[in-house]
Formats: sequence, structure tokens, C-alpha cells
Amino acid sequence: MASDFPTKKGIHKMTLTLENENMMRYAIYIPKSYSPERAVPLIIALHYGGRVTPYYGKAFLEILIEPALKDLSAIIVAPDCPAGRWDNPKSESAVIQLLDNIKNHYAIDDKKVVLTGFSMGGIGTWYIAARHPELFSAAIPISATASTEDISMIKDIPLYVIHSKDDEVIPYKPVQAIVEQLKSREYPVEIIILNDITHYETYRFVGPLKKAIPWLKKIWER
Repeated sequence: MASDFPTKKGIHKMTLTLENENMMRYAIYIPKSYSPERAVPLIIALHYGGRVTPYYGKAFLEILIEPALKDLSAIIVAPDCPAGRWDNPKSESAVIQLLDNIKNHYAIDDKKVVLTGFSMGGIGTWYIAARHPELFSAAIPISATASTEDISMIKDIPLYVIHSKDDEVIPYKPVQAIVEQLKSREYPVEIIILNDITHYETYRFVGPLKKAIPWLKKIWER
């Protein structure tokens, strides 16, 4: 493994030069137990909307993803959105390039790669998972909806959907309808409906996301 890629426990700031020569910033969390001799899970985490200042994804990683999923002893990567939104070809390509780069420099278990995101990042999770199901073992969109195209395309990737009834930005009923539509196709999807959490209370999703861990482990045991 390359020496300029961190292996010590903690959150590190990194950059990746993309194929179009643009630079993508990302934060990476390395678990205490990481060793190049043993493959570990990988979580790609797509941040919410807002003005993307440098290492915007780092705060998302610290607020929600690392506290919720640290017990998986996974490497967690949270990039900065390079193209305004996550659900477009430019951002899609950047995420795939980042995924390939991480897999080239760390010991990653290909059967334990998870895509997740919140709000805008959750929409991107639907979008990218629908187009690259072979790259991920599971996807966890949080407080997000999916396009008709995403719903029609998605296949072969288990979904764990988290949404609050009190989401004032993305209503839960259409999301619930999407899940029911997928279930009618016997699609492997779970939905967790929460109460009394608004869209902008990101930190309050730590507990609900942590409850996805047993579900993930069952997926990985198949």
C-alpha cells in the first residue's frame, strides 16, 4: 500500500485528482483495527446539500456516519460533491473513481462495500446505486427520495431506507410509496420510519443508522 495514504486511526483530509484533472477533496476515517493484511468493509458517504466549502464531507462524517457505523470497523470515505449535486454523471464518475482509488490503496473486502447518503447525498445514493449495483453490497439512503428512472433501473442491491414522518423538506409518504412499489416486485428493501425528527436534525439519525448494522451483517453473511 502507498505510504502517502494514511493508515493510523482517525479522520484524515485527502485529495484525488480526477480524470478531468479536477481535484476532489475527501475525508477518510481509518478504524483502530485496520491492518493491510486484513480486508475491511468500505463505506462511501455522500453529504447533504449546502455551500460546499473545502472538506464539507468531513463534518457529515463526524456528525452522523462515523458515530453510527464505527462498530463495523470499516474505512469510511466522505467526499466533497464536485458538481453541485450527487445525482448527475459528473458526480457519479467522481464517486466511482474515488471508490477505485481507495480499493487500490487499502485492503477492502469487495463484498462489504456500502453506499449511503443524507438528503442530497441520499438522492445521490439512489442514483449511483441504480447505475452501479455491482459495486456495492448495500445502499442506505437517508431522508431522500428517488426519481422514476432510478426506481425503474435499480436491481440487485439491497436497500435500507431511513426517513422521518416529520421531514418538512422531503415528505415521507412518497418515499414510503416507492418502497412499497419495490416490495411489490419482491425487491430486497427495508424502510425505517421515524417520528419527531426534522430534516435538519442530522445528528438525531445516528441511532437509527446504527440499527442498520445487524441488517448489513446479515446481507454480508449471505
